[in-house]
Amino acid sequence: MKETLMNDERNCFGLNLLYAEELEDAVVGAAMLETNSLNEIIGFVRPEMFYKKDNRYIWEAIEALVKAGLQPDLLMVAHKLAEMGRLEEAGGPYGVTRKTSNLASSAHLWEHVHVVYEFYLRRSVVESLAKRLGAAADRTQDIYEVLDGMMHDLMALREGSPLEDHLTNMKGMMEKTCARIVDRVSRSVNGVTGIPTGIPELDRMTGGWQPGNLIFTAGRPGLGKTQLGLKFAMHAAEKGYRVLLYTLEMMTEEVGERVLMMRVPDLYKKVKSGYVTSQEVESLVDVAKGMEDCRLMVDDTPYVSIDQLCAGARTVKSRWGLDMVIVDYLQLVGTNVRAGRNREQEVAECSRRLKALARALECPVIVACQLNRQVEQTFDHRPELKHLRESGSIEQDADLVLMLHRTDRNGDAKRCGLIVAKNRHGEVSKPNSCMEVELF
Repeated sequence: MKETLMNDERNCFGLNLLYAEELEDAVVGAAMLETNSLNEIIGFVRPEMFYKKDNRYIWEAIEALVKAGLQPDLLMVAHKLAEMGRLEEAGGPYGVTRKTSNLASSAHLWEHVHVVYEFYLRRSVVESLAKRLGAAADRTQDIYEVLDGMMHDLMALREGSPLEDHLTNMKGMMEKTCARIVDRVSRSVNGVTGIPTGIPELDRMTGGWQPGNLIFTAGRPGLGKTQLGLKFAMHAAEKGYRVLLYTLEMMTEEVGERVLMMRVPDLYKKVKSGYVTSQEVESLVDVAKGMEDCRLMVDDTPYVSIDQLCAGARTVKSRWGLDMVIVDYLQLVGTNVRAGRNREQEVAECSRRLKALARALECPVIVACQLNRQVEQTFDHRPELKHLRESGSIEQDADLVLMLHRTDRNGDAKRCGLIVAKNRHGEVSKPNSCMEVELF
């Protein structure tokens, strides 16, 4: 654990009480004494999880020996510590040996590891809040940046647990698989096993939006990415699914206007120009009232970081339930800027976090994203996966990539072509073909 606070500050915040010396000793002692115990925990325990410096240094020596292909017994660990110049800080040869003196059994090793990790989490939370305390009181600091930093620290702790067991044997895997198949069959309606997309051909190719999937809708500016996202959102909401829409380009009223015009497309141009009669306004109000029960929630925060987005979606899930998340659009989502990172790496981080979010929430996450200018240089302006802007990780992380395509850029704004460029679990569009989609 990083020494971010001085000793008196650590004592002031009670960090000197947030550890269990006997359990820390038991963990490092079991690792040095029993090969089976070491193999069980070596990939999960990290040096910073230990409060005591001697245990931290011993574990660093154990990791170094394992990495070199050597067995970290008492003698080898003491030798490695001497090479590292930390033998005396770790208590000397006697101090290393003493770690195993009170170890009766490693039968409850995982319970010990979990307690050590829980104390580490508590200390980390306290230290994170203490670091931000001064910045929060400093009026020259941007308070929203302080909040973003604090949220990033806490989300990293929440998502960075090394103790979650993701191993499943064949029996467990088959039980989960059969349960999923039974659930999918029970939800199937005319071949759609997920959330209906509102586009019959797309439903046929995908079976609907599937839980845990990350879907990208990609296109050049002005081709209808936002409108397509609203179409997906409203179709699901009107079917009774809970949908959360993050719109980083438009205000809530603008989203509402677009949604309303989807129900009365004939009035779209008249409303935009303001040439509507009082009777038409009344009819629009009636249509709007009829849509009030749709289960769509909109977040129009003009700048949202990936940490805020993930935290907000988790909150909605826990408070009201959530079936689908839509983000408009990827390149506008912020990240915590780190030295030496370029924009492509930041977009890649957002993509990975959104994939993790889809799996954690067990719901589809649909994200609009930009295509680069190279698509404009092709003969027919037909997009391909290589035209995804700023990050190859989008293609890697996506379960489904849909690309908007218009052969006539000055044609009908209410229609567009849709290409299934990637489908991890099914078929893709045939070459030189695309499905026609009504955006309004």
